[in-house]
Amino acid sequence: MEPIRDTQATLVDLLDRILDKGLVINADIIISVAGIPLIGVNLRAALAGMETMLKYGVMQSWDERTRAWEREHRKKKEISLLEGEEIVLKMYGSHYYSKGIYTAWRPGYFYLTNKRLILHHQDFNEITLQIPLEEIGALIMKEEEHFVKEKKKQVLYLIDKQDEVYRLSAVETNQLKDAIEQNLNAMGLYLEENPILPELEDEMETCPQCGSRASVKELLEKGCSECGWVSPKLKKRLAEVAVTTE
Repeated sequence: MEPIRDTQATLVDLLDRILDKGLVINADIIISVAGIPLIGVNLRAALAGMETMLKYGVMQSWDERTRAWEREHRKKKEISLLEGEEIVLKMYGSHYYSKGIYTAWRPGYFYLTNKRLILHHQDFNEITLQIPLEEIGALIMKEEEHFVKEKKKQVLYLIDKQDEVYRLSAVETNQLKDAIEQNLNAMGLYLEENPILPELEDEMETCPQCGSRASVKELLEKGCSECGWVSPKLKKRLAEVAVTTE
């Protein structure tokens, strides 16, 4: 085959040709210093899309092992249901976790069953949140700031009958809320009418360095007043401010 040079070809054309037809690299490289060969490189490589690789019998055993592992791994990711429990809704979402000075939205899949609301982290096959439906006392929707500027997100505040508040977000938060309400009504249970969201207290925590107690907000935003400890996030913010003022 004679090589062809196309001056009008673009990067997209090159990638398409590599993925479709493939590229074979066969190179012998010798690195010399003052005429004395020091390093030799013998390179044999094939680059192509997986469909092309498999078509020519390359990496077949690897592909079969990978697919078998993924099938088995997916089986292990399924949650264990109680006797008589059925899944009503599955939806990707997250739960706002707050413990100590560090807080985060914990992602996973919400499983709404006829008995529980569950948040399951599939990668670790771990249930990070579960609430029996009969323990749900109220649901409140709020629109809050999104991490993307000028964008809002819907947050569902779930209040149980012990007045503990859970902050939830999902791909379709309104749909999750409606599904919970419908499930409760089917069980003959009803939510509190016109609920009021209790004020969330500013949690107290100990300084990781000296152990003195202070509010989480103060530790994160100002640091420890006793020993001067500051969080990594605050250090980064202070460093950025110092650079801009120089």
